[in-house]
Amino acid sequence: MNIVIVGASGRIGGKVAERLSSNHDLIRVGARTGDLLCDYTDPTSISRLFEQTGSFDALIAVVGGDSVFKGYRDLVDEDYRFGFERKFLGQVRLVRIAERFVRDKGSFTLSSGFLSHYPNQASIATGPLNAAVDTFVQSTAPLLPRNLRLNVVSPAPVVEPGQERRGLITADQAAEAYVSAVESDFTGRVLRVWGGLPVHR
Repeated sequence: MNIVIVGASGRIGGKVAERLSSNHDLIRVGARTGDLLCDYTDPTSISRLFEQTGSFDALIAVVGGDSVFKGYRDLVDEDYRFGFERKFLGQVRLVRIAERFVRDKGSFTLSSGFLSHYPNQASIATGPLNAAVDTFVQSTAPLLPRNLRLNVVSPAPVVEPGQERRGLITADQAAEAYVSAVESDFTGRVLRVWGGLPVHR
């Protein structure tokens, strides 16, 4: 497959690319480094990206980790907008614009996170947006044409190998879920890589 990885230079994105590179052709995309450059919060930059890639089989977005972490009383409107643009709307735009370029039976894999279910005092401008991405995927996947698939990986915080434990994972463990989403045939799933933490509904 020809796979576009947005965020390929990041901690998890690098491991995803490493795992996929032996069996697939990759286009690594980043804001500052990569085969192609893109600001995924800018519709014009996204459109330019896919005009450069042409047709492809899968898009993986390993993005959204730069939300604002502050206490509730310290948050202002712009903090919420910042996270909304990077965690939620930027990924929605990627799917909407890329849909014209992805081949039949292709796939999209997005990123959310465990703060939707395990909040802390500084995650108020982040956790709800993870939930929004999950809901977007579950709601939109059945509506996509041409047998296109849409999934999302929800990782816990990433630590170095040997430090993983309940609620903490390695980048390799997270990458395994992205690879599964691309190489399997399911759609509309939230792949939770939470280091053994249960899902609280």
